[in-house]
Amino acid sequence: MSDRVLIVESDADARDKLVRILDDDSREVIAVKSCDQSLKELEVASFDLIITELPKCKTLSSGSSDASSPSSDAGTAAIRWVEKLRAAAPRVPIILITREGAEPVAGEALMRGAATYIPLHLAEEGLVDTVEQVLKVSRSASQATDIDQCVSRIKLELVLPSHEQLVPAVIARLEQELEQLHLFDEMTWTQIAMALDEAILNAMIHGNLEVESALREVDDGEAYLEKIRRHRELSPYAERRTYVTLTATRSQAVFVIRDQGPGYDVSALPDPTDPANLESIGGRGLLLISAFMDEIHHNEIGNELTMIKRKRSDSSAS
Repeated sequence: MSDRVLIVESDADARDKLVRILDDDSREVIAVKSCDQSLKELEVASFDLIITELPKCKTLSSGSSDASSPSSDAGTAAIRWVEKLRAAAPRVPIILITREGAEPVAGEALMRGAATYIPLHLAEEGLVDTVEQVLKVSRSASQATDIDQCVSRIKLELVLPSHEQLVPAVIARLEQELEQLHLFDEMTWTQIAMALDEAILNAMIHGNLEVESALREVDDGEAYLEKIRRHRELSPYAERRTYVTLTATRSQAVFVIRDQGPGYDVSALPDPTDPANLESIGGRGLLLISAFMDEIHHNEIGNELTMIKRKRSDSSAS
């Protein structure tokens, strides 16, 4: 069965471009030009994914569908639009399409419920992979059992070779463990899963295999993939492992991702909110992790990342 994707994009050329990129037998794509049209689509049909522009949506006041007048505050309007989408489709993950100048709003919009974002000018090379990533991490679900109510604390430790195809199964296993504690709703888990995906891949590829993100920009990414393949067969890279540890109670989950690489200077990490860093496909990871986790900590040598996510109280969830 094909995935149903809803695209919200006011610019006709950009809308056609996004539809063309995603045109595939595995996806059914519905594209609309306004926020109001998208809300009407969500009323009558179900979707697996929403892809929406950020800066051009107009302010949607509570209880009103009037989106004809420009917003006096584009940032506030964009954030309200994400909140409106979340209310209309709380279980459907959202990918934001950003344009130059809109990146500073992306971080706040992510915290309001979006799963990730991609700059429009990077859509050709990155949108399909981003769509597959989001759908991959949002599909895993499991049934709670009566005995789950008796679980007060869980701990899971995984030791992984540097093969990125293992990551979806790792995330699914972590979700399976956390389902026993009923800590997070589906949208929150999708965001956590996105952060985990970025962190584990970073440990495998950049930490253990020592492959730099800049190679993604060389030869349409072929140099990046070739170095991954080569280092996977060479010592010492091939022997290194990624350690994933989950410790959770009924109030919070703590994820520790550690690689066996040489580490890096944590103080030299780029500012994840700097638009220059947001514009890079490889630069999204820091922003996603920072936006989706309540706390993050690095060890001194830079080869271990601790991420903490707390259960939302009833008052903060309302």
